[in-house]
Amino acid sequence: MKNFRVKDIIIRVITMLFLGTVIWNLMIYLSDTFMGQEYSPLNHFKIALITTFLTVTVTQLMLRLDKFSWDQLGQSTVKANVFSFLLGFLLWAIPASVGLFICLNLGWVEIEVHTDLNYLLLSVFILFITILLIEALPEELIFRGYIYRYLNTLFPHWGTIILQALLFFLFAYLIGAIYSVEQLQFIPGFAIILGAFRAISGSIWTSIGFHVAIMTATQILGPIQGHFNVSGMFTLSFFAFILLPSIVGATTLSLIYSNYNWNKREPLKVKIQ
Repeated sequence: MKNFRVKDIIIRVITMLFLGTVIWNLMIYLSDTFMGQEYSPLNHFKIALITTFLTVTVTQLMLRLDKFSWDQLGQSTVKANVFSFLLGFLLWAIPASVGLFICLNLGWVEIEVHTDLNYLLLSVFILFITILLIEALPEELIFRGYIYRYLNTLFPHWGTIILQALLFFLFAYLIGAIYSVEQLQFIPGFAIILGAFRAISGSIWTSIGFHVAIMTATQILGPIQGHFNVSGMFTLSFFAFILLPSIVGATTLSLIYSNYNWNKREPLKVKIQ
């Protein structure tokens, strides 16, 4: 066990926030400068690989400074991580599918398909891997992993969830992701949902699974991919993609982890050499 002063925690959290902001702004610069403005799945995938590599490298360096292992950041065995990932993915996919069915049958949403099934499935697979590497894994590793874990040494889980959400919102602003009213409304709530999932399950892989699922579905339906023409996207996003999965996911996790303590603070443990 290692005791930190409040100042030590603040320095580490701010440092990680700064490094994450630098990485994302660098990726935006490289994308705009060398890969052009036109969307390309291959170029998007290249940026994703670099983003994950830099994020993992920075996180490893930060952990090494304090002699901490990766399991401090909501990691476990490969089997447990895979289970948590699939749990998070299904906690989004199942209620979102029900919500989509409701939206279509009530006429709230209309979807026109402009591609064949095989090409669509290939596009979904590529986009899924890309989003995992460019958004879900690196963002969860920084905010629901490193930053969450350090804050949780000072604050109970409920307070840590709020603080990491505020920092995530600041990060989004600094990288230019707050570009609309919808984003302004979506990002803080999304960060709280992801933080709650990570807190209750104790694993960042639960939030990674949820994160990659919702963003893959949202982006594959978007106009930039060219596969669908969606009428009523706001209703679909809010009701089917956010509201239902959040309620069902939080409820399900609370039942699975019924002994969860919202007021718990967890000290960090030094890695055994």
